[in-house]
Amino acid sequence: MVLELYYDLLSQPCRALFFFLKCADIEFEGKKMELLKGEHLTPEFLKKNPFHKVPVIFDDGFGLSESIAIMRYIAIKYNLADHWFPRADLRTQARVEEFLNWQASAVRAPCSLVFKALMTDKVGIRFYSKQPTDEDIKAAKEEISRAVTHIADYFIQDKQFVAGDKMSAADIVVVCELYQLHPVDQLDSLVKCNPKVKAWMERVATTLGPEWKTVNAAIDSFREKYMNAK
Repeated sequence: MVLELYYDLLSQPCRALFFFLKCADIEFEGKKMELLKGEHLTPEFLKKNPFHKVPVIFDDGFGLSESIAIMRYIAIKYNLADHWFPRADLRTQARVEEFLNWQASAVRAPCSLVFKALMTDKVGIRFYSKQPTDEDIKAAKEEISRAVTHIADYFIQDKQFVAGDKMSAADIVVVCELYQLHPVDQLDSLVKCNPKVKAWMERVATTLGPEWKTVNAAIDSFREKYMNAK
């Protein structure tokens, strides 16, 4: 059976996994969902994933959620090239795993808060029952700035990608999280102001090829709504 993928490309982890599957040339059947319509909360979907989140895959009856866990599963099952999840060198493997674990709180959390808070303020799409305060937003932006410095000085240093000369799953994951700032016009001021991180993001986008524009089309449309809002 062909791998089934339930996804919404408005979601950063869904985009990262979608890119990964495309780059690795893994055949899959996409099951598009609309989070803003609450399709992940329906009784039918909860039977598939009680965590009511996407992405989730089904591989010949085996269901698995969490994008990073799915990427590891795919890498091992299909014996993908080592650079996706390095195994040959323990220290390179550890650095990639460190990056993936670190980004959840240092990158994903503040970028998501800024995106959701600013989108709500300007466009009126509500993501929180209680809107973050201006102080919350300021603190999140400061956290993003610190994270960008760490990406440049600690993770990338003088390398092309976090694992060396070839792109890993971790590069895709973190770039997708940072790109969530693009729709609310914060990417340049908070992230691409760092030349090393800007160059790294551009390398990832170039390596992903035409899929970069195609997969990001949904989130890019939110930028149009944001920029055109009064």
